[in-house]
Amino acid sequence: MNSRRVVDGLAGLVAVVVGVALLWQWQANALLRAELAGLRLQGEAAGPLREEHRRLLAAQPSPAALDKLRRDHAAVVQLQGEIARIEAQLAHAAEPAAKK
Repeated sequence: MNSRRVVDGLAGLVAVVVGVALLWQWQANALLRAELAGLRLQGEAAGPLREEHRRLLAAQPSPAALDKLRRDHAAVVQLQGEIARIEAQLAHAAEPAAKK
């Protein structure tokens, strides 16, 4: 009789441990499902961003076009410097004529 009680007690303990483990697993599963649903929503929201990224990549100028733009910009800066130098020379040349 005593050994029967021990066996019944152990069986009850195993049942409780298994029940707790199943409950813990069910809760973890519910949390993971909620997280997955949130990630799916984020993935859906990222669709338009991916499309915009593709559009922007397609609209980028080629490396050759960028190189030409850089050369043009450098030429414009150089010409602006020359204009400033010539304007200074003209202003300096006009000073003695204005003093006379």
